[in-house]
Amino acid sequence: MSTGTLAAAVCVATPVQAKTAGECRHQYAAKKAAGEIIALSERAFVRACVASATTAIPDNVQGKPSSAAIPAYGALAQNAIPSNDEASKESENPVTRWITVPLHYEADFYDGPYKLTKDTFEIDQAVVPFKLTDDWVLITRTKLPFVVQPPKSTGAAWESGLDNGYTTFFLSPEHGRGFYWGVGPVLYYPSSNTAIGVDKWGSGPSAAFIVKGDGPWVFGAVANNIWSSGGGPDSDKTNQMLLNPFVSYHLGDGWAIGSSPDITANWIASGGKWTVPVGGGVSKTTPIGDQHLKLAVDAYYNAIRPKADQETWLMKFTVTLLFAD
Repeated sequence: MSTGTLAAAVCVATPVQAKTAGECRHQYAAKKAAGEIIALSERAFVRACVASATTAIPDNVQGKPSSAAIPAYGALAQNAIPSNDEASKESENPVTRWITVPLHYEADFYDGPYKLTKDTFEIDQAVVPFKLTDDWVLITRTKLPFVVQPPKSTGAAWESGLDNGYTTFFLSPEHGRGFYWGVGPVLYYPSSNTAIGVDKWGSGPSAAFIVKGDGPWVFGAVANNIWSSGGGPDSDKTNQMLLNPFVSYHLGDGWAIGSSPDITANWIASGGKWTVPVGGGVSKTTPIGDQHLKLAVDAYYNAIRPKADQETWLMKFTVTLLFAD
């Protein structure tokens, strides 16, 4: 018997009873180790296993499936494609198991003595997960901003370069029921231009959580505090907190409204320490083939800010690439 004939012969439908996600993952691991599943991802298997009371899953999809298995495998593939709302919710999850790449433009109005606009182009909290064990996942979130900054004093020049970015390393449990969390360190990168940021490394603690389920509401928060390290003048030191609460309401078919302000506190500033934006925005998530794309626009007013006449308003435009595991 040829290899192709043998593969087709063993490609029969196997009933999978509805179970918890953890039980389905263990079942997938057992079938994978036994060589019964070859070309089906864990996420697709688990999604179909949990969603259906009895789902026929081809034991072996390396060769051509038998005619009896083809309809069941087609139904599985349909179940494996996330909905627009599910993709939209995952884009907001700081400890998601998806790869997310938010490409972000921010305009800060009334900056500097000439009241010009500061432009920021950045990769804004891109997420890449790494599975450590059956129970734990390492989630990396990276922020890399490039800034075009107006003169900060009369007669000064425009400045541009990489501002201080950072990567957060969240350790997060693999399993959860509507509540997901992560904790870990954040690594702070030096700026390429000292007129824009600080030419020092830094670090600190970080934590995040999200509450999401089948309903339309999603809410959570991300928080960290970063201290710079190394020598140099006191003016180059960093001791700053970030608190990013977020809430959204999903209207259906990928549409959502929400608010996600970046509240910051510069603990060593000589004057005002707090920046507290108030506002929100609207977003739309749409499929492109088997992937999803999210478009969002937000506007915020800095109700509390270090200088009363500076950086009063900001606009954000974000395109997020979403890659389901």
